[in-house]
Amino acid sequence: MTTSDFPYAHGDDADDPDRPRDALDDDGYDRDEENPVAGPGSSDGPADPLGSTDGGEADEPEEPLESADVIRRLAGLLGGPSIGLGDVRVRGQNATGHGAVAIGTVNLTTAGADGAGRIWYESLSEHDVRELAEGYAPTPSDQQLDRHLKRRHLVCLSGPSSSGRFTSAVLAAARRHGHDGASVLGAEQPADLLGSSERLPGGRGYVLRLADTAAAAVDGFTLVALAARAETTGSTLVLVGDFSRRRQDLAGHVVEHRVAPAVEVFRTRLRQQLTGRCVGWCADGCDGACVDRYIDEGCVTHPLLSAYLAGEPRPSEVVPVVELIARTVPHGPALTERLEQLLPRQLRERATQILDVGRHDGIDGWAADQARAFRLACAVLAGQPVTEIRQAAQRMLGADLTGIAPTGPQLRGPDLDTLLGSALRQAVVVVSDTRSAGGQRIEFGTGSEQLRSTLLEVSWTDWWPPAQLLGWLAGLVRSDVPGVRQAAAGAIGWSAGQDVRAALQTVGDLARERRAGVRQAAAIVLVAMAMQPRLRQRVRTELDQWAAGPAAHLRDTVARAYGLGLARLWPDAALMQLRLVAQARMQRRNNSVVRGLVEVYRDGHAAALVPELVDWTASDDPEVRLHAARTIRVLADRWAEPPREHWPELLDLIRQRVIETGDVAALWSVALSMPQTAYRSWRTLGLWLNRADGDSEVTVHCLALLRRVIAGRPPLRHRLDHQIRHVWRPVMPHNNLLNAVHALIDKDLL
Repeated sequence: MTTSDFPYAHGDDADDPDRPRDALDDDGYDRDEENPVAGPGSSDGPADPLGSTDGGEADEPEEPLESADVIRRLAGLLGGPSIGLGDVRVRGQNATGHGAVAIGTVNLTTAGADGAGRIWYESLSEHDVRELAEGYAPTPSDQQLDRHLKRRHLVCLSGPSSSGRFTSAVLAAARRHGHDGASVLGAEQPADLLGSSERLPGGRGYVLRLADTAAAAVDGFTLVALAARAETTGSTLVLVGDFSRRRQDLAGHVVEHRVAPAVEVFRTRLRQQLTGRCVGWCADGCDGACVDRYIDEGCVTHPLLSAYLAGEPRPSEVVPVVELIARTVPHGPALTERLEQLLPRQLRERATQILDVGRHDGIDGWAADQARAFRLACAVLAGQPVTEIRQAAQRMLGADLTGIAPTGPQLRGPDLDTLLGSALRQAVVVVSDTRSAGGQRIEFGTGSEQLRSTLLEVSWTDWWPPAQLLGWLAGLVRSDVPGVRQAAAGAIGWSAGQDVRAALQTVGDLARERRAGVRQAAAIVLVAMAMQPRLRQRVRTELDQWAAGPAAHLRDTVARAYGLGLARLWPDAALMQLRLVAQARMQRRNNSVVRGLVEVYRDGHAAALVPELVDWTASDDPEVRLHAARTIRVLADRWAEPPREHWPELLDLIRQRVIETGDVAALWSVALSMPQTAYRSWRTLGLWLNRADGDSEVTVHCLALLRRVIAGRPPLRHRLDHQIRHVWRPVMPHNNLLNAVHALIDKDLL
């Protein structure tokens, strides 16, 4: 079956009795559907120390987190991940500007609106595209992207922001359609492009950059419909975003954006900036060879720069170094001096200098202890808005700001620079961000991540009592801002390396909170502790006690910790303890257990997980059965790695004899039958049949599995018949596999 045979974004919406009203696309996990209002006497403080077997849930939004993202953030503070990221880790690619790519002046045309939202597109000029290509270092993923665009009309290019993924997509479109055939699209959601009035000029290559939320919500059926639309107009469409969380369920559409070596990014960018300039004091006329000599002999071999590039920094981090060098073209000692302004120096001395605030610093309106607290808060809350950092500093000095909005003049320009001090100001980047409170964020710049933990260490040993620091960090974890909670949790995890007993006491108090966001942060603390190998046994002992105890909130924190990365360390313990957690009724509203089980699967333990889930479906506890159904539904959305990207991963594991057909059939039957999971499970099964049509090997395995699913289950047989007749057939009229599936039903009736 071709993509043109499947023209609708949400083909099974109509006539589906299980379709939830106003159903939203998401990351595959269930959303909270009930948030009971806390009863009299409830508070944001810790619940009853003894806990309960079915704890209440405070009503607050909770930010979904991925284990790879959590481990990656913690690695910046702790010095490097000690929990393997397996196949989840995604490394970026090269950009040609600081944090983003400037594409110059373009021609703007606005298409008509049809329903959900407006779209626009920019036709890039040939001059702009050629200039973009001159400063671009070729990447390992470019050829793969080109091959995909030759075979199909839609590709998802996945990579982290500020990694050059957008530049790669634009240049790939130019290679496919010519330097004057690339366009940039703008739309809130990819589905906006499916409106009847959204007819874009044909024969061009379009690039659509997606926010993280939009990338997480992309539906497989939407991609099929967009590909069909592009094919009819002779165009190609590249969706650019972070699809690292969707690699499995969007397999076949996703190309991972891989980074070029940092030294090549440095060379290419610096060569572009120095072209046409003489940098070697050439006596008899400059032929340009001095530029290459300066780059290769003067820069790349410099000890500081060589060590820095060997660490493979992101392209957006390399660009400021290039700009610093290109500005004055320093040689020898002058180059060393410039690099020392940007690259890390002796961290302990720098941290001591930063925190040793004296009267001579001349900070108007700020006492020395206030400025010191602000600088420490910058290290703990790196990446957060300046207003949040300021409030955190005030809390450090004892101010109670609960429920109080930030007050006082905003810190900007010279005032903020003076407060940071020269040493810290060189290490951080003040980012303008209109989306954040106050419009500014403070991030640690290139080569300065380790300075964060050093500032914490100097604070711990030289300036504040450890109990005061831990109390302050715990207060930040109870903040209403998710980013503040998570950053403070990482700092508490770091503190366990200084005093593990005090850190465990603190995380125990946080894990008893009624607020889900606070318990999520407590799980991050446990992950941060486990990333320090000498603390792992203490963490494991604590998890064992919490999972076996009666406190529902402690058990929920255990599940969250496994879902955020600990399942990769202890998969056997995860399976045992997650079943205990699943028995709590409060888990009906949470995805903590499912996320933990998926982590076990992703780390290569499908052979142990799938039979365990079958055992869960036979449990007398309905909550345990529900979590088994939810888990198989999420796993069914995953697709095998290339070259078998058209295989559902579960089917591919059956083919490899890693798991048994009967076990998967038993799990599918439960997921297709339970009201809580039926709608999305049938939807996923429809996508399986869509992709399997035309591939004889996948078809054989699909039919064998479906035969086991409906055998002896008349309700499922009747529902399958309904799906074929009223949902799938109208959407996939040319799908021959549906005839074979219908024949299975007829045989089962005999």
